Amino acid sequence: MEHLDITGKSIGETNRALRNLIADHDQVIIDNPHSSHNLGTALKGNGKVTINGSTGYFTGGFLAGPTLDILGNTGWYTGDNMSAGEIIISKNTGSNCGPSMMGGTILVRGNSGSRVGFAMKGGNLIVCGDVGRWAGYMTLGGRIIVLGEMGPVIGESMYRGIIHTADPAVEKKLGNNVSVIPISDAEKKEVSALFEKYQIDHPVNSLKSVIPLKTGRTKYTIFNPTHKVRSKND
Repeated sequence: MEHLDITGKSIGETNRALRNLIADHDQVIIDNPHSSHNLGTALKGNGKVTINGSTGYFTGGFLAGPTLDILGNTGWYTGDNMSAGEIIISKNTGSNCGPSMMGGTILVRGNSGSRVGFAMKGGNLIVCGDVGRWAGYMTLGGRIIVLGEMGPVIGESMYRGIIHTADPAVEKKLGNNVSVIPISDAEKKEVSALFEKYQIDHPVNSLKSVIPLKTGRTKYTIFNPTHKVRSKND
């Protein structure tokens, strides 16, 4: 186990040192994070990084393997474009948690802000507390689980993916082109496995599923221009 005190270090110096340490050690502890932005960006491989405190924007962006265990809060854009690994936040996150994430798991023990899972493409995003408005906005895949209350406009412009929610008022908060259905038996098993792994004590049967509508959606035409060399006489 290695300690990295980042007091007085730039974020570039910090992330370079962290990448070197995680390549050689199973566990790294970051002391005095001072709510730094961009902490733990583009980490690869395995291992666990424990951050003793809160972090700023873009924590764990482009994460590709390790576990980030954050003993505090995180700012906006936590886990931006992450593809693998885990980000576990013991308290709360700002808005846009998990934007465009492609894989891995983000677990928020507390609350999260608006637009959780924005443009998410894969992976699991679990919030044990409440979230703000526009949860799951423009999601393309993956699973969002919210165990507290949700703000309005849930699932607006979802294309694929699923949102599991325990909010009893979910039907009154939906965005356009989504619907609420009972959670399936297969989904119960998958969610139960996640709850067991992360020691989340919550009844799976209380969850409902928000999914994109299969019909009645706006149709889009992709414009493919043809490039043709013109002569000087054209």
